Amino acid sequence: MNILEKIVEAKRVEIGRLYEQYHLQDLRERVNGNLPPARPDFYRALAEARSAGRPFFISEFKRKSPSEGWIDRDADLPVQILAYTRSGAGAISVLTDSDFFGGSYADLQLAAQTLHNYAPDGKRAPLLLQKDFILDPIQIFLAKLHGADIILLIAAILEPEQLDFLKTTAESIGMGVLVEVHDADELANIRHLDFPVLGINNRDLKTFRTALNRVNVLRTDSGARHVSGEPRFIIAESGVRDYRDFQALRGADGFLIGTGLMRNREAFPAFSAFSDYFRNEGRFLFKACGIRTAEMFTALAASRGADAAPGPDLIGINFSPVSKRRVDTATLEKLENTSVFAHAVAVFYQNTASEILEILARFPFRAVQLYAGDVTPAFVRGLRQRVLLAVRIDPAVPWAATFERLVEPFAADVDFFLLDGAVPGSGQRIGTAIPTDFPFPFLLAGGLNSGNLDAIQGLKNCIGVDIASGIETDGAVDWQKIKAVAGRLSGIRPD
Repeated sequence: MNILEKIVEAKRVEIGRLYEQYHLQDLRERVNGNLPPARPDFYRALAEARSAGRPFFISEFKRKSPSEGWIDRDADLPVQILAYTRSGAGAISVLTDSDFFGGSYADLQLAAQTLHNYAPDGKRAPLLLQKDFILDPIQIFLAKLHGADIILLIAAILEPEQLDFLKTTAESIGMGVLVEVHDADELANIRHLDFPVLGINNRDLKTFRTALNRVNVLRTDSGARHVSGEPRFIIAESGVRDYRDFQALRGADGFLIGTGLMRNREAFPAFSAFSDYFRNEGRFLFKACGIRTAEMFTALAASRGADAAPGPDLIGINFSPVSKRRVDTATLEKLENTSVFAHAVAVFYQNTASEILEILARFPFRAVQLYAGDVTPAFVRGLRQRVLLAVRIDPAVPWAATFERLVEPFAADVDFFLLDGAVPGSGQRIGTAIPTDFPFPFLLAGGLNSGNLDAIQGLKNCIGVDIASGIETDGAVDWQKIKAVAGRLSGIRPD
């Protein structure tokens, strides 16, 4: 069995124990003792955020997960969720699954009590989402009685009729519902149902691998409006670690973030994910490619985000056998215990699969750049790193054919796209061949420098640039040119 099947099997056993402990009708009567509001607070809060033009953050408390193991066994729940609250969370998610996530209904109740006692200058406290694998109404009534305002329903484990019944049950007692999908088939099965909020989980629950662009692929096919006629709210779930990831998810109404926050308790009280979003909203990203010296690696990593000496957001390290910018691996061995790899992208072009896997096993890269045509979608799905998929734009090849062969098959399994010229690394501009309607967020490469960056403003979904030759002087990386590009980008905003 895959991980999801194991979780569902355990959950059915747990539900059987709940029925031994509680009577469903008693729970129903206890819940119905309080009249529900006319409209769940969750939907109203999302509508207010959309109207104000701000994202809706759902921050998550979880001690462990099947993919990460123990994230923070000793996390202090009240301290954690109050930090989330002060940082601007609109809702707080609490895991109640014990076997796989280390949660409980006691955690949910403690969270509800903590939020109830929190009154910052009369502001409304965040809503409370119970995160679990819900299969039966008894779980919904228990969630309500333990203080939850919202439940999660996962399309992958429910038949459409069952999902609709559970959603109606929750809404009948004043609870909002976040309906979650992971792929196109799941979405197709439930598009006809009336649900206001669609959570698109970038994590494949069978393999627990994440791919940020999944949100963008499924968002365009979400059945834009629910029965009331209003646009569905889209919540991007899983995989968001910092401001660079937010740039790949610009079409979402909100974000559910868990592991990235649980791993950053030292950032109290201002969690980086929230502040990163607002500080960098709409800013173009800069990937500096072809870096080859230990000194430059260290300098660029140190400059990232610094106001006094702005540097690139990503550092491209080239391993292509046909590139003049190929790095000496002995140089990288000197950097293994530094922060460089947190910002580095291993760049491969015309490498074999075995070469790619060998490098990724040898060095702790968190991101990798591959060229469509060099690898298969199956190879991409086997990687754990962030994947930037580069697509060569050849004026001699019709764009529709390029999209069908090199973009569409990969789209739901990568994190970012990169559009490059027909000859990568040559410094040649893509020119008029750039597809102005490319449907997914992408970085633009090919012949860019600090003097011609205005070209990116008219490109829909362009989120930044990838520059190699434009930051070099006489074949060597030039720190002054890097600063010039970073400075110029800071003054450009997307249309």
